[in-house]
Amino acid sequence: MVSTSLYTGLSGLRAHQTYIDVIGNNLANVSTPGFRGSRATFSDILSFNVRSGSAPNGAYGGQNPMQIGTGTLMASIDMNTNQGTLQDTGRSLDLALQGRGFFTLTDGNQTYYSRVGSFGIDGNRNLVDLRNGMRVLNSSGAAISVPASGTLPAQQTSRIQFQGNLPATVSGPLAEVIEAANGLKAGNAATKTATAAGTSAPQFDLTAFAGKSVLVSVNGGAQQTVTFPSATFGAGPVPASTVAAAFSVAGLQVIANDGAGTIQFDTVRLGAAASLKFDDGPQANGLLQAMGLNAQLVSGTETTAVGMTEIGSMTSRITGYVSGDQISVRGTNPDGTAFSDTFVFGVGNDGTTLDDLLAFINATIDPDQATATLTADGKIRLSADERGEAELSLFIGDISGNTGSSNWSNFVVSQQGTGPDTATTSIDVVDTMGRTHPVTLTFTRSAANPQVWDMVATTEEPNSQITQDSIGQIRFNDNGSFNVIGGGTNSLQFQWAGITERQDVQIDLGTSGTFDGVAQLGSAPTIAAVDQDGYQSGTLLNVGFDAEGRLVGFYSNGQNEEIARLRITMFSNEGGLQRVGDTMFTASPNSDDAITTVANAGGAGMVRAGTLENSNVDISREFVNLIEAQRGFQANSRVITTTDEILAELMNIVR
Repeated sequence: MVSTSLYTGLSGLRAHQTYIDVIGNNLANVSTPGFRGSRATFSDILSFNVRSGSAPNGAYGGQNPMQIGTGTLMASIDMNTNQGTLQDTGRSLDLALQGRGFFTLTDGNQTYYSRVGSFGIDGNRNLVDLRNGMRVLNSSGAAISVPASGTLPAQQTSRIQFQGNLPATVSGPLAEVIEAANGLKAGNAATKTATAAGTSAPQFDLTAFAGKSVLVSVNGGAQQTVTFPSATFGAGPVPASTVAAAFSVAGLQVIANDGAGTIQFDTVRLGAAASLKFDDGPQANGLLQAMGLNAQLVSGTETTAVGMTEIGSMTSRITGYVSGDQISVRGTNPDGTAFSDTFVFGVGNDGTTLDDLLAFINATIDPDQATATLTADGKIRLSADERGEAELSLFIGDISGNTGSSNWSNFVVSQQGTGPDTATTSIDVVDTMGRTHPVTLTFTRSAANPQVWDMVATTEEPNSQITQDSIGQIRFNDNGSFNVIGGGTNSLQFQWAGITERQDVQIDLGTSGTFDGVAQLGSAPTIAAVDQDGYQSGTLLNVGFDAEGRLVGFYSNGQNEEIARLRITMFSNEGGLQRVGDTMFTASPNSDDAITTVANAGGAGMVRAGTLENSNVDISREFVNLIEAQRGFQANSRVITTTDEILAELMNIVR
């Protein structure tokens, strides 16, 4: 029985030697990309019975079996299928899988599987594994060919996408309005009246003041001197007209009434700016009193002009109008045509009031285009009858040679004529030949419904036309979100020079009831044609892989196109795969059948370009395992040497 321990120790040596071999292989491949480490598992060998176990019986208790083991063996060497870390390499054709699956390779006869994507291009432009030259398979199981050059044909525009805002605030259309810069005022003169007294025939007795003078200030100006000569006034009383003749004062109108013995002094200026003041001259105290006057300052009055206001009583007059004076009325109608005529002042002529002047203006302009009115603040206003841009103008002025005159106000635009609210954007439309055509797209608000817009497309190319150029009844919901295109069509149609077939382009304004496209909010228009799906032809610049394992070609026109897609293979039991070297695997009976798919589909991981997967060997764990294996080997060696010493002692019993 002693010899059994020799074989038991021997089994331990063999098992731990294999354990060390597994650890050594793991450590040897710690820097091998895509390497998957192994784990060794021990199991004991069948034991033999020294005594069988027995159940309890009567007064005797039961006994456990008595067994002696015969050693250990390597039960399994399992693959570690955990994900390794990813290492950037900078090569666009270095690939790693983040997640489950294997790249699929072939040598033309057999299919191999690998986690290492160190790929390159061979002389035939095939994508191959740089380590062994095996070809990489695409999703349909064929070799992947990588083009060195190529041309991507042009694609015509079939859809234009819009985003942004059309204003909810309505600011047009508006009719153009012009009006006088200043309002007209009806005014009265500053007035004083001198009255003769003390005689039966009303005359002015200024004998005591012969040679004396009075001072007159008109409209706040400097005092002017009026002298009564001794030769005229020293001989006794004089009629009112003689006194009035002495008042030659600028800005003052003097009217005498000899029968009544009165003299009325009126300022030529009318209104609040008119004023009149008399003062006794030097050494002439009592002169004003002798004339029935006083030194009190008087001023004119004014009110806002109305239709019945006399033209001659406006505060803007310089001198009073008389019958036959002429006022020029001229300008342009909203459509730009000129009008011109002359208003003749006076009863029996064209009239004397502002109403008469307004009637004359309305008769002079085109009555189907504009109307003249008088505003509440006394301004003459001319309004276009139609809303929209206009060339409206008006001038009123005195004709040279008149007796009367006024400071007529200039006319300015108080409301600029505008059309309906609009918003404009533009985009290039690509035809079948890859030519680009600039197209302007103008959105116009409906005059009937502020929540409805129309769009019109225009182009300035002389030999091309837009056969379907409008999109009608673009509607919005109450919350400003896009509703629907209600005009019956949502596409434009172009006829380009040199191309027989007409090109239809769909208009995409967003999803109904959402704000992912065009909205109607606020007052600022921001709408823009942000994208169209056409492009010009391009040449191949470069290739690369994306996260879905697609080999993509990048072209000079900014487009990209899928050239091929990697086949990714998965297995129900990855630990059952057979290692065949070069970090590759083949299927085995216990791996189950291969499941072919593509990256990011069917449970397969994603492709990371420019990286390789590192070995999943944990160095620290392997060193601990190595110590364990070494000590296990030493212990089993000690069992053999100890057994040998016991057998030697046994042989020495008989001498």
